[in-house]
Amino acid sequence: MCPMCPWRWGGWGVWGPGWGGWDILGILGLVLNLLLFLGLLALLGLGIAWLVRQVDRRPAAPGGPDPLEIARRRLAAGEITLAEFEEIRDRLRS
Repeated sequence: MCPMCPWRWGGWGVWGPGWGGWDILGILGLVLNLLLFLGLLALLGLGIAWLVRQVDRRPAAPGGPDPLEIARRRLAAGEITLAEFEEIRDRLRS
């Protein structure tokens, strides 16, 4: 409350608009506070959206079919020989 400051409240005398009037810094303060409040609301909304996406995420599926089972099917279908199957099985077990 500086009665001698032209940028604050001043009076209708030498220093500007009267006590309680809206001066530049008062309006600027209101605008900046409003922007801060809206920014915090936007940040809160983004945080909630991120959290909902994290909760909705389903766990990853298992690694797929067993490689030994695939080799057995290929052996049964005649795609590989018994020697190739045994080599694959030995490699998978080691």
